[in-house]
Amino acid sequence: MARAPTAWALDFCLLTLPFEFWLHRGLHYVSCHSSEPEYTNTAFPLSELPFIPMDRHVEVAVPPADAGTPLLDYLAMRYNYLDRTQWAEQLSLGKLRVNGLPAQGAELLGDNDVIFFDAAGLYEQEVSWDIAVLAETDEYILVNKPGNLPCHPAGRFFNHTLWAWLKQARGLAGIHFVNRLDRETSGIVLVGKTPRFAARAARLLHSLGIESHKKYAVLVHGRFPEALTANGWLMKDPASPVSKKKRFQMSCDDGDSDFIELPEDDEAVTAHTDFRRRGFYRPPCQGENPRRFVPDEQGGFTLLEATLHTGRTHQIRATLCSLGYPVVGDKLYGVDDRIFLKFATSTLQPEDWERLILPTQALHAEQLTLPRLGIDATAPPPFVGFQC
Repeated sequence: MARAPTAWALDFCLLTLPFEFWLHRGLHYVSCHSSEPEYTNTAFPLSELPFIPMDRHVEVAVPPADAGTPLLDYLAMRYNYLDRTQWAEQLSLGKLRVNGLPAQGAELLGDNDVIFFDAAGLYEQEVSWDIAVLAETDEYILVNKPGNLPCHPAGRFFNHTLWAWLKQARGLAGIHFVNRLDRETSGIVLVGKTPRFAARAARLLHSLGIESHKKYAVLVHGRFPEALTANGWLMKDPASPVSKKKRFQMSCDDGDSDFIELPEDDEAVTAHTDFRRRGFYRPPCQGENPRRFVPDEQGGFTLLEATLHTGRTHQIRATLCSLGYPVVGDKLYGVDDRIFLKFATSTLQPEDWERLILPTQALHAEQLTLPRLGIDATAPPPFVGFQC
């Protein structure tokens, strides 16, 4: 039997930064748990992975602000991909050490104490390995990522990531993401094989204008107008029970005034997205592909093309939700954000899945074009189809 290699799990796998950078800041992970029928809430056996799994070891330094905190309290507070009971179980199994010594959980942590966690064999949710290679050279690889696959390690996810697949199945020594997608967002991902190429591609992607080189397809509830420019602000949504949810506020600037009204939220950021309607759709009927909406001029759903002028977290999803056109299948910015809380605690009910319609959010990175690098890639969205 082949011996599994070892890799370090860094925060969001930003492996282009030196390990010492993260060691002095600690690592923070987040994850969700799912009970959806399509992706059952059981561990995907490592023996069935399409590559040899890696052992996972995590080592972090305790920041000064957390000195004096009992170890178990610190773990449960900072690394919520396991709850307190699960962390206590890991301690009882001898999976954790502090400064090289076996950990008990009650010991008080000191400034810069080093916590070691042997996370080998930790439960990971099932993911989709339906990955398509669109192009590959000595400098980069372009892939079409499925909707149920994280790009990089975070929380429970380590071997069940695009990063691990690239490293083990494709044998890439260097993995440098030029663009990243959320776990549930499908579409084109560009990965550099060297830091130099990744840095150059990232500069071009931004300096030449995101709007002309990166387009998304998104399916929303409601009949969207032919075209709409959403230029305004993204900020926290105080009305939501989910702390990370954002809301969009349209700008009142008419372009002719020297005065721009700023939002009350000091942390608000500008957000500018152009939306263009491609057509109306209806959900699939019995006997049709359950994951593909069907074109229908009388349909109550709209397929949009989204062009970004700014690149903000959750920009497309939050903007559309605030405009009254929530994304189909979106657990946070969809028809009810309480579904996200149920999803995070594995308590989604059949009626919740019926409201979502699709198992993952209908947002897809459809086009990526970098002329100076000879890159022009397109991948059609997986959630719409055509009538026979």
